[in-house]
Amino acid sequence: MLLQIIVISISLSIDALGIGIAYPLRGVKIGALAKTMIGLISCGVMFVSILVGKQMTRYIPADVMMIIGTSILVLMGVIYIRNSLFSDEDASYDLDESKKIDLFEAVILGFALSADSISAGIAVVAIGMQSTFVPIVVGLTQVGFLTIGNLLIVKFSRIRKLNSKVCGVFSGALLILIAILRCL
Repeated sequence: MLLQIIVISISLSIDALGIGIAYPLRGVKIGALAKTMIGLISCGVMFVSILVGKQMTRYIPADVMMIIGTSILVLMGVIYIRNSLFSDEDASYDLDESKKIDLFEAVILGFALSADSISAGIAVVAIGMQSTFVPIVVGLTQVGFLTIGNLLIVKFSRIRKLNSKVCGVFSGALLILIAILRCL
C-alpha cells in the first residue's frame, strides 16, 4: 500500500514539478512560505476528499465503490494523457507580475494544483486504501516537486527542454496502472 500511496502522490504532483521548472525559467520565484501554503492546501483538499469518499462507503456497496474508484483513476489517467497531448495551456499564477509568488497567489496555485486531488481522494477510498498518510504524503510531494523542479533548472540546463507532454502522459499512465493493479 505504501508504494501505491507514493505512486498516487507522484502522479498528483507531476504538475508541481512542471511549475517548479517553468517558473524559474520565467524568473518567477516560489519562496518557502508559498511552497508551504501550496503543500498545506494540497494536504487539506486530499483530506476532505478522502472524508467524502469515506462517507460514500457508508451508503454504496464495496464492490460498487471499487468500480467507481477504479473508473475515476482510469478517467483521470486518460484526461491527463489527453490534456498533455492536446492542450497548450500555460496559466500563470503570478497575478501581479512581481516575479514572486506571494501568499495569495500561492493559495490560488495550491487549489489549482490540488483540483485533481478531489476525485483522487474519493478514488483512494473507493479502491480500499484507508491510509491517513495519503494527504500528508501528497502535500509533501507537492512541496518536494516544486523544490526539485527549481533545483533541476539550477543544476542542469538540459532540463529546460523537458517536455510537459511527457510528464502528463507519465502521470496519466501511473494512474491507469494503479487502477489496473487494484483490479488484479
